[in-house]
Amino acid sequence: MVIAMTILAVCGPIGSDYKRLGEQCYARLDTETTALIDGSTFESIDSLLRVLEEAKGDVIVFGSNLFLHEKLRSAFDVKVFVELDADLCLSNYLKSADKSLNLEQRLSYYLKHIKPLNETINISAKFADLRRPQAGLNDRIIDLLVNEEQFLSKPKRRNMFWESAPQMQSRDENEKTDTVELSQTGMKQV
Repeated sequence: MVIAMTILAVCGPIGSDYKRLGEQCYARLDTETTALIDGSTFESIDSLLRVLEEAKGDVIVFGSNLFLHEKLRSAFDVKVFVELDADLCLSNYLKSADKSLNLEQRLSYYLKHIKPLNETINISAKFADLRRPQAGLNDRIIDLLVNEEQFLSKPKRRNMFWESAPQMQSRDENEKTDTVELSQTGMKQV
């Protein structure tokens, strides 16, 4: 079994732009050593886990229900949740839904199937390491995740950047760790 250097998972409710965030992160990395995986294309959790275990290099996986399964969550080094209001999820769904159905049919399907699923997906946000608010800009979080000096481009111990403060203090004093602070005005290295 080969363990990927870093596995980044991007999740959010149906109608949010989790896919776009994953693709934007991927575009900023060396695509020869990074895999971009659409989690919704797999028939089972086990098949997705197999692909993640066999991956060489960094992996970015995106999907709406990635954080619902503990077994899958534990495979991710960094979990990002893209938040979006239910009204905007509905609006985005209606824009992208099957155009052969009339508006009433699309709305009915959303209320019966998608809305309850999104409510469950939103609860899974508690498992995320980072949450991007609906009004947040992707650029700032991408800089945090993909900055060549900080994240995916250097070999590191799994979960290095997402340890809590007490875990970081208990680490060997000889290890040097950079801290990144995300502020309203952007990102700075401390």
